[in-house]
Amino acid sequence: MPDRANALKNIAVGDIFHAEASNGASLLCLTMSVTEKTIQARNVATQIIYDFDRATGHADWYVYGTRYDCMIDSVAPLPSDIHQIMLGLDRKHREVEYRQAENPDWTPLPEQLHFTKDEIRGLLFVDKFYETNPI
Repeated sequence: MPDRANALKNIAVGDIFHAEASNGASLLCLTMSVTEKTIQARNVATQIIYDFDRATGHADWYVYGTRYDCMIDSVAPLPSDIHQIMLGLDRKHREVEYRQAENPDWTPLPEQLHFTKDEIRGLLFVDKFYETNPI
């Protein structure tokens, strides 16, 4: 198991890592920016942006007045093909966010929301991968 402090310090823009919320939610995060004190990352599925403390790996966020917290629990690098699948999922979900922001009446077609076989393969992989590669 890698040293937690070093693992957090080594996170770079473009890295994908896993965090777990206090309610048990699994958060697959894409690193957007890194400063001396903060790792800013976007949830691949929900597009929620978190500001993780770079020293502790902890983040708080608020939804409808409710505070949630989460902790980075794995930074293991994904195999290249899985990493690319997760980047594709991020783009897919971000596109939905952009379209809805531009036109609140826009609704994605059901086939736009279904996972492809590769996306299912990638999600099943990361589910087990991060669990078996904690920091």
